[in-house]
Amino acid sequence: MAGIRPGGPSVRHQKEVLSMMLGWRARIGQIRPATAIEGAEEWRSVAPTGVAFADARTIVPRVDAEGLKEMMSQVLEASRQLATAKVDLIVQCGAPGTFIPGPGTDEKVTAEIAAETGIPAITMMQAQVDALRAVGARSVAVGSIYTDEVNEALRVYLTAVGFEVPVIEGLQITDPYEASVHDADSAYRLGRRLHRAAPDADALLISCGTFRTFEVLPYLELDTGVPVVTSNQASLWRALRHLGLRDEIPALGRLGAIAEY
Repeated sequence: MAGIRPGGPSVRHQKEVLSMMLGWRARIGQIRPATAIEGAEEWRSVAPTGVAFADARTIVPRVDAEGLKEMMSQVLEASRQLATAKVDLIVQCGAPGTFIPGPGTDEKVTAEIAAETGIPAITMMQAQVDALRAVGARSVAVGSIYTDEVNEALRVYLTAVGFEVPVIEGLQITDPYEASVHDADSAYRLGRRLHRAAPDADALLISCGTFRTFEVLPYLELDTGVPVVTSNQASLWRALRHLGLRDEIPALGRLGAIAEY
């Protein structure tokens, strides 16, 4: 800590600030694939004052139906770990874990977490849908790190909940660690391709909690002229709003300025 300036806060005041519990406004538990360091750090990089995060991890052998089923089998144990940190909300990150089985899975997973821990829960996929609705999207151009097979499940899910998907493109990644080595400019370039392919889409969706987007998100919106929703952005926004926190976060683009949902 920097030295005390004349006329600045007293030593007692500074000690009181230091002694405040981390997460005095909110403590958010996040369940993420073990390889997904980037997503957790993106959240921390823009966290509002007084908000703290507790992490629990799952193993994802491959980004395919079987690997994601294995990931989801670990969710309740991860939730029990987070419950010991007395979090206020649990966020299940890893959207394919619920969109591959189809609509209704999110509600089933969050109900199971709440029954197991007594703590409310949301999913990353739910958050993306809520975010797209919050920005007024009906037609969505979709990009992801996923294979065509996984993307088809995402397209089916989005269509079932009321969106049109004029274009969907994936980076064909099955190794979950490989997604972590893509810089944020990769997401920017993907977003620009989506916009060129579907210029009349109401919004862009870039799905994958390991795919970095925060550094480029406002610029992608500026350069395409449409709102952009990404996995980490949407899930953090939805978690904060669920807990009644209305902080405006410019790094989250247009969505970050929507105070309520």
